[in-house]
Amino acid sequence: MICKELNRDFATTADMYAALKIHKSRIISLKKAAIKCSDPIDLCITTAQMRDGETIKNDPGTTLNYGDHIYPVINTTNYLDSHGDLHLNGIWNKSATEQNGKTYYLINHDLSIGKVISYPADVEIMVKNMAWKDLGRDYDGSTEALIFKAKLTEDSNADAYRAIKGGAPIQNSIRMVYVNLDLAINQKGKEYVAEKKLWDQYYPDIANKTDADEAGYFWAIYEAKIYKEGSAVLFGSNDATGILYDEPKHGSPDGTRERAAADRTRVKVELNNLLKKLKK
Repeated sequence: MICKELNRDFATTADMYAALKIHKSRIISLKKAAIKCSDPIDLCITTAQMRDGETIKNDPGTTLNYGDHIYPVINTTNYLDSHGDLHLNGIWNKSATEQNGKTYYLINHDLSIGKVISYPADVEIMVKNMAWKDLGRDYDGSTEALIFKAKLTEDSNADAYRAIKGGAPIQNSIRMVYVNLDLAINQKGKEYVAEKKLWDQYYPDIANKTDADEAGYFWAIYEAKIYKEGSAVLFGSNDATGILYDEPKHGSPDGTRERAAADRTRVKVELNNLLKKLKK
């Protein structure tokens, strides 16, 4: 069994857990020292209401013009990513407030001229509690979604604008620095009391429990800092969320787009109920 953190192959899970326990402090220090681009996320559109007067529709074929807003869901909590990291509720609360108006929405994590979709003045950061089913995912429970309200302008990256306008399966990713984290291990024994307690505390809220069961451990991330930007990218391993779009000004004449959107969306959401959830 290969342990990514230690870059070693272990004969048994017990040996791996023991090594993780021994090197836990060193691994946490390395994780906190790194500037990390989290797993991007697959496109999954839903009907939602972010706030009064801003209706979002589950239609990636919506007509987008310069001046319109999109709502890329940059990250979600309660989902175990391919790094073995479990972002916990509250992870973004402090940083979202501190970095509002200071954060770019880019393409491919490229902090250079020509790669910007939305400049900081046109990016509003929000944290919204949403049911997984409201995001089109067949999981019970809920997640805290880190969402950008990003304005498309004539300065927006042309490739990203065309892809977004065309409803391409774009994913998103956040550049961040971990502030506070700990190790959870599903292992009994007096030497694993603290790690097993964390496992038991957070395991019930994990959406993709099969992945957690297979690994037998995860890194519980309590707090992270947004570092300069979030990005639209092509691929990633966290398939829990995607991009929300403004309500289109005009529907398609023959209703094709509306029917296609309905086919893509398997979850029907009562708008008023969702509005109440998002306002909490």
